[in-house]
Amino acid sequence: MNAVAKHENPQDDTKLIPANDAPMVAMIERIVMDPSIPIDRLEKMLDMKERMEDRAREDQAFQARKAYFAAMSACQSELPVVTKTRRNSHTNSTYADLAAIEQQAMPIIHRHGFAVSFQPDGYNQKGELRILWEISHAEGHVRNGVGEIPVDGAGSQGKVNKTGTQAFGSTATYGRRYLLCMLFNISTGDDRDGNAPPAEPEDVQTITEAQASVIRELIEKAETTAEHFCKHYKIEAIPDIPSASFAEVVASLRRRIAVIEQRKGQNNG
Repeated sequence: MNAVAKHENPQDDTKLIPANDAPMVAMIERIVMDPSIPIDRLEKMLDMKERMEDRAREDQAFQARKAYFAAMSACQSELPVVTKTRRNSHTNSTYADLAAIEQQAMPIIHRHGFAVSFQPDGYNQKGELRILWEISHAEGHVRNGVGEIPVDGAGSQGKVNKTGTQAFGSTATYGRRYLLCMLFNISTGDDRDGNAPPAEPEDVQTITEAQASVIRELIEKAETTAEHFCKHYKIEAIPDIPSASFAEVVASLRRRIAVIEQRKGQNNG
């Protein structure tokens, strides 16, 4: 449709604009069925309908964005400073883990109509884990992007202390935690009122790498996984086991191995 055609008989075009889409469609159908109405009138009607639909979509998108940012502002004003309740024994520092952030922040985030998702997306050329993030709002607006997180495969001294699976899980959890805090401007801090669980003592000594290797071998013989093991003992990685618990952990794994071997012997017999 050229510029001349758009400005031809504007008053007639205005008369054909319906109050909503249904009358517009009915009028177009009438024009199609009436051979006495010029074909250029149908073209104008179709063009007008398309412009109205485009404006409607733009208005809807604008309102959705407006609702998104209004809700984000209200949400951030209610988000607390998440209490640091976990201790990193390698760096002697406390931090707020993903569970604490989700427990204290996600109910507020959900109440304001937001949904948050994270999805691993392979590795970049530097070997960093790519995590796709998306925040959607109940009114329809969506924002998304990608975070690239260095793989957490070594401890603070640079020594490798995780298997490939453990490194992936640790990195993914680390990435989700930092992205969530960044996207919603969540702050973390020390407990000030005594209501949060106390952090672990700073003088807790953890097992050596040699002891960690022994436990990894026992875990494999016990027919379980490092992830299940760490979840059971409420630690992030095997090297986080306190030295004082090493003997007890080894004994527990050996008992499990003995039971497994006994069952295998009974089945073979």
